[in-house]
Amino acid sequence: MRFGLARACACMAMAGFFGVSQLAAQSYDLLIRGGRVLDGTGNPEVVADVAIRDGVIVAVGNLGSASAERTIDANGMHVTPGFIDMHSHADRTLYGGDAKDRAAANLVAQGITTIVVGPDGRNPVWPISAEIAGYESLGVGLNIVPMVGHGSVRGEVMGDDYERHATPEEIERMKALVRMGMEEGAWGLGAGPEYRPGRFSTTEEIIALAGVVSDYDGFYYAHQRSQSPLPLWLTPSIVDEYTPPPTWPEGWRLTATDGMHETIRIGREAGIRVVGTHIKAKGPRTWGQSAIDVMAIDRARAEGVQVYLDQYPYETFGGGSVEVIPRWYYAPIGTDRSGGLDAPDWGREGLLINWDENLRGHLQDPVLSSELVTDVEYILDLQGGADRHIIVISPRDESLVGRTLGDLARDNGLSAVDQVIQLALNLGTATLRSGVRFRGLAGSAEDVERYMRQDYTATSTDGGIVAHARPGQHPRYYGTYPHKIATYVRDKGTITLPFFVRSSTGLPAQIVGLRDRGYVREGQVADLVIFDYEEVQDHATITNPGGGNDGIEYVFVNGKAVVDRGLVTGALPGMVLRRGGVEE
Repeated sequence: MRFGLARACACMAMAGFFGVSQLAAQSYDLLIRGGRVLDGTGNPEVVADVAIRDGVIVAVGNLGSASAERTIDANGMHVTPGFIDMHSHADRTLYGGDAKDRAAANLVAQGITTIVVGPDGRNPVWPISAEIAGYESLGVGLNIVPMVGHGSVRGEVMGDDYERHATPEEIERMKALVRMGMEEGAWGLGAGPEYRPGRFSTTEEIIALAGVVSDYDGFYYAHQRSQSPLPLWLTPSIVDEYTPPPTWPEGWRLTATDGMHETIRIGREAGIRVVGTHIKAKGPRTWGQSAIDVMAIDRARAEGVQVYLDQYPYETFGGGSVEVIPRWYYAPIGTDRSGGLDAPDWGREGLLINWDENLRGHLQDPVLSSELVTDVEYILDLQGGADRHIIVISPRDESLVGRTLGDLARDNGLSAVDQVIQLALNLGTATLRSGVRFRGLAGSAEDVERYMRQDYTATSTDGGIVAHARPGQHPRYYGTYPHKIATYVRDKGTITLPFFVRSSTGLPAQIVGLRDRGYVREGQVADLVIFDYEEVQDHATITNPGGGNDGIEYVFVNGKAVVDRGLVTGALPGMVLRRGGVEE
């Protein structure tokens, strides 16, 4: 019996040897030689060759004398799966942009090969079939995972009459649209219950829609209902003016803790994978929130709820620069502000014509002036404080760019709030009432790193396509993935390189449900990145958000080079990744 087993093993070994020899003798479209392969699972690197034919990885190992139409010597470099961005706003540009924009240069240059779109509950067009047709008719530089936007569906059913709870009949109509979107190829439900129109929904409404997605083994990801001491559309002066929906809990002034608990509840009751997307602890009053979130998630996961996070690795938040004085202080006294900072009527023509006179009028009224100070103090704190507010735009005094509000206020012998007001009164214009715009460092390194270290946290950009970076734009648009490698893997050692690769490839593929991407193994589509670990460096900063990257040498999408020897090729080999219907 032992002899038989040994003989069988020997035969299998010989068969395996001859199989490898036959592979080694073959010819491929592309052969990547001698790279340090990190396969996306989190396992340590292995030196191996990778062979691609017809856009698919067909062999990984020592391929001996194999030949190919093109061979890349990757000796000393790392070969990984292409990075999957779990939260991308590139969909609007990809849907209607020109060919140069649709090449997504600032994204593929980071190593991104696939993006999850429909973030914050929005689609560029409805229905999903029309969105997909728009991408496919023009061509795209990377792969797209389409999602059903909760806000889009709510808008289709409720129109402009959305500042209320949906009726049972309206929820049924929304469910039908979600099902249609899933049948047309979407992978899940994206939501933004801190934004209009989603913030007027109840948790029960979202659970009902997520339940439809669950039938398709889809997932839910959300810009949560709050990630701050107050939802982003509120300030202290209008808290008492806002009437919350009657189903909101007592003590309704929702915090980041409430937002995370809602996401977990949706996962539990709908039986669906859920993601707290672009997770953050915003402002000193919320610092330490990461510990609370991690404990809540760990407890939920121990109970069988599939909870995940995604994160962009910075201490600064928000896509663009910010003003600090709420807009209603530039409007006539008595203007209705109960709709919050994001109320549609703030775009009303003529509302802010005499903005400087209106601001002075508020300052001269003791009650309104006190409210203004309270609001500005709150917003400054929410963005990290005066010493973490960096001036990034100052058209009428460019010497201010790069300075912090705190330094400027001390030089002038003013409080931070008084300095903000003086900048508005002395430098403000009709198009830039505040006179300057800031980028605040609202996060803490401790929170950023605690979220990052969790094995259920994926990487995302929360960015989009930009041909030319604008002043004040977030550096994540250009630098997210190289920044995470250079800063948090190599320089700080917060996470290991295999951990980073998994968080950017295999983990997001697992969350989405992608079966043919996210790993370097036979049968996977050839979305690949080749980089020089010691040379990887981002150069996008707060004052120069368009800085380029070093060390990302090659990026392949479906086997085609979109970055070649460090240069973006402009190729459009991407595709829409459709999901099928309900599995029987």
